[in-house]
Amino acid sequence: MNTSGQVHLNRLVWEGGVAFIAFLLNKAVPLAADQPVFYKDIARLPSQLREQWQKACQEELEALHKCKVFELADLPPGRKAIKNRWVFTTKSDGRKKARLVAKGFSQVEGIDFDQIFSPVVRYESVHLLLVAAALEQWHIEGLDVKSAFLYRHLDEEIYMEQPEGFKIHGQEWKILCLCRAIYGLKQAALAWWKELLTSMRKIGFECSQSNAGIFIHKASNGDIIVAMIYVDDFGFMSNNATLVKEKKKAFIGIWECHDLSKLNKFLGITIRRSGCKIILDQKAYLTKVLDRFDMTNAIIVNMPLPHSYTPVAHTGNPDPTLQTQYQAIIGSLLYLMLGTRPDIAFAVIKLSQFSANPSKEQFE
Repeated sequence: MNTSGQVHLNRLVWEGGVAFIAFLLNKAVPLAADQPVFYKDIARLPSQLREQWQKACQEELEALHKCKVFELADLPPGRKAIKNRWVFTTKSDGRKKARLVAKGFSQVEGIDFDQIFSPVVRYESVHLLLVAAALEQWHIEGLDVKSAFLYRHLDEEIYMEQPEGFKIHGQEWKILCLCRAIYGLKQAALAWWKELLTSMRKIGFECSQSNAGIFIHKASNGDIIVAMIYVDDFGFMSNNATLVKEKKKAFIGIWECHDLSKLNKFLGITIRRSGCKIILDQKAYLTKVLDRFDMTNAIIVNMPLPHSYTPVAHTGNPDPTLQTQYQAIIGSLLYLMLGTRPDIAFAVIKLSQFSANPSKEQFE
């Protein structure tokens, strides 16, 4: 890391807040071990996996063409095309998913975008709703919207390079003129939110005033159905199972969705029902993190930090390798802390304060 980058990181750590949390979460260990990080990584995978990921990329491009997201064009003089990259994920049911994501950080404010804020449901609200569902024994079902960000027309004129591995032969020099929002654009989440708000109101839901990621519908017989939404992931819950299925069907009639039936996973959290209890865990992710950092056979302790341990700031020069590993560990633990392990909050937040220049002692 160069000097300016270290200065920026020091300031980010010192200021804390949402930007710092987002930075650390971005360093967290990815869940699946068999998914590529970059498009070029696909070539190194076994033939069967390689075919699955290539098919996922092709399906993504077909979805983009179907929604008429972009048109092939020449770059106008004085304009600059933003870059893009492939992002790969493995769904909870084993499906391979590839997303073509714009590198929105290269967009210019005032030219490529104006407003960008888009609300989502908070982890705390998800926990609270699941507690209510357990106490009241509500019926819960889920779905996710396919290619959610592609439905909104753009007000701005934005140009993007052709995707890696799928440039049109003989026209590699041309660019894509974006007609609709695409993942990664600064304004994409806000564009989808506006479309979502309209469609939810159309099927009888009203947005909660205290939490914009929660929608409520009151039936004429007094039954209530609650929807919690995080971008394109949905959870519908009510004491009336028929009402849940009815509203899900109405929503699927508007958007192309993947019906998950019973909600078994939300925001990476596994949801299991046992009688009147709802049990949450992130075991699959935690196992991956322990394996990544050679902690599978580590000795179990009762406290996240040693008794009366007070970390001391490291004054020597930063070790780039140690710094990268440290941030990956903190980011991974932060993800767990927000999801299902509030008991490690103090230890994670305390040690995250040394992410800019960790010592070997703090790493251990």
